[in-house]
Amino acid sequence: MSSLRGDQHVLITLFSGGLLLAPHVALLAPAELAVVLFGLFVGSLAPDADATDAAIFHTRVPGLKGVTRRLADVAAGVLPVFGYLIRYGEYYPAAGVFWFFSRGQLKAGHRGVLHSLLGVVLITALTGLYLAIALRLLGWSAPAFLALGVLGFGAGSLLHLAEDSCTPGGIAWLYPLSGRRVRGRLRTGGSDFRPRVFATALGGAMWGCVLLTFWSDMSAATMTEVSVFLFCVLWTFFWLAARS
Repeated sequence: MSSLRGDQHVLITLFSGGLLLAPHVALLAPAELAVVLFGLFVGSLAPDADATDAAIFHTRVPGLKGVTRRLADVAAGVLPVFGYLIRYGEYYPAAGVFWFFSRGQLKAGHRGVLHSLLGVVLITALTGLYLAIALRLLGWSAPAFLALGVLGFGAGSLLHLAEDSCTPGGIAWLYPLSGRRVRGRLRTGGSDFRPRVFATALGGAMWGCVLLTFWSDMSAATMTEVSVFLFCVLWTFFWLAARS
């Protein structure tokens, strides 16, 4: 196995995004925060729609425990909707275009177009477009919520790529322009303790920043600097640990 498990993607992505969101929790309405986190949740699994049995095609994410599992179970019911939409409404058409213009050299497969910067831009834009059309057909007008959800989705997809860049399979960020992969040595499939330690550290930093936001006199600007600093430090340590 050359990919992180679905639960590892979910935890690392949600805690990473939550760490950056922590200084702004008091400024967001509960519904707005829920929409961003939902976008992060779906985005954390979205690039794996190019694999046949990925977590995004299931209504539960195995491996999650406690409160995280219960919350994920509530949101995971719609995961297959997004999974099949991305696979058949976005991934296969894009892969077909690449195959055609490359004269058959670029073929559909796991860790291809969906695991690239171009792929993330593509699925974020198309998913946002499909959601906008669906909301319009239903007679709902919620541009702010749609924007927050799409932002979370895009950020979650990017974090997915960053996480897979720490595994031996690596990520070709500039595919199809370049096949050069960024790789790490992170053992996948649950035998490596590093993803669990990293997720725990991110979760601790996130909750620490949330508490400071409500119970300290720090300004939102200062708290933002603290959260960004912690995010960068923790991700740097994780990347270095994954390379060792």
